Amino acid sequence: MSNQNQQFALLQSSQQSLIDEQMAELPILSFLNKRRPIKAKTQLTVENNDFEIEIINTKVVQNNFTVYEIKIQKGTLFWIFQTRYSLLESLSSKLSKNLKSNLPKFPEKRLFGNLDNDFIEKRGKQLDSYLKALFKLGRSENTVREFVRQTQKAAFMINDPAAVKLFNLDA
Repeated sequence: MSNQNQQFALLQSSQQSLIDEQMAELPILSFLNKRRPIKAKTQLTVENNDFEIEIINTKVVQNNFTVYEIKIQKGTLFWIFQTRYSLLESLSSKLSKNLKSNLPKFPEKRLFGNLDNDFIEKRGKQLDSYLKALFKLGRSENTVREFVRQTQKAAFMINDPAAVKLFNLDA
């Protein structure tokens, strides 16, 4: 390997380390990067046929990558979590071939210009359509069920009306 190639590999490695450190500080859905499935401490019942999903916001983090804020809702219960494109791409790669063939095409990767506002908006809409179709067609897929379980753990905001206590305002 030439000296220039070695320097480039070292630079890439140090940039990846920096990005990994930044990701560790974010409440993002990092479980998708792991190869082994995560075992939940408590088993959650996930019947995702009535779940709704939408991308509600995007953020560029330190001019390095985009984070997507995603809201999942079931009835009046909802939670919001953050994740990156690469982690959603990993989810897509874990889906069965049969399910993939019935889904819209996953948005393509882009090496340059992926922090452009127009591109982020366009990719956000494509990811939103993809996730909506995934939740509609993939309700029995184990990968989708695990995704829902893990998003609850990664949530930075949860609204559970059943947990709200009623106060007597007349007292």
